[in-house]
Amino acid sequence: MEQHFCQSCGMPLTAENKGTNVDGSPNGEYCVYCYKDGRFTQDFTMSQMIEFCLQFIDQINAQTGWNLTPIQAKKRMLQCFPHLKRWQAKDERTLAEKATGLLAQCDNVTVASVDSNGYPRPVQMSKIRANGFSEVWMATSASSVKVADFRRNDKAGLCYEHYGDGVALRGTVEVVSDDVLRKEMWQDWFIHHFPGGPADSDYVLLRFVGKEATFWINGEFVHQTV
Repeated sequence: MEQHFCQSCGMPLTAENKGTNVDGSPNGEYCVYCYKDGRFTQDFTMSQMIEFCLQFIDQINAQTGWNLTPIQAKKRMLQCFPHLKRWQAKDERTLAEKATGLLAQCDNVTVASVDSNGYPRPVQMSKIRANGFSEVWMATSASSVKVADFRRNDKAGLCYEHYGDGVALRGTVEVVSDDVLRKEMWQDWFIHHFPGGPADSDYVLLRFVGKEATFWINGEFVHQTV
């Protein structure tokens, strides 16, 4: 019997792991991990799918009888995946649209301030809102070191990545204490850090706006002004 493979991740298709169409019927091209209820489960580029699959190399080896190292598996995927149906279709989105989709996948970003000695100080922070791919909002303590850095020097760097695709930005950070915006962007879990709620005097917002971007998306490397 001819063996069929998922046209997204390359997994051998069986009756048990087929994806589903909108009407719930089995889909003959994609596995359930990639395709469910008539839509893809992950908004991935091909390179992201490869990085995602590599974390399951032990299971892949067990299923197929292969004994591939991660490097060998990645080489094979790079040869195979461009021939799969999902990745043969050209992605017509602009680089900015791809980056916007990438940022939507990221819960956290890394933002760097410049300290009093001129050194970058990178920290990971939760993204609470984003506009496009180059404007990111975060919440933090008004008494934090990074806020002191940004009040002294608003220059900043910010980057985000998800399964191998990434964007690095240079721009500025504004420290925002506007009561209306603080209330609008308040999230329930903030109460663990700001017991006074949206009116807590130690609760401020950071608004990063990028001016230059370096993209590494689906094997495409581009540096440009935003």
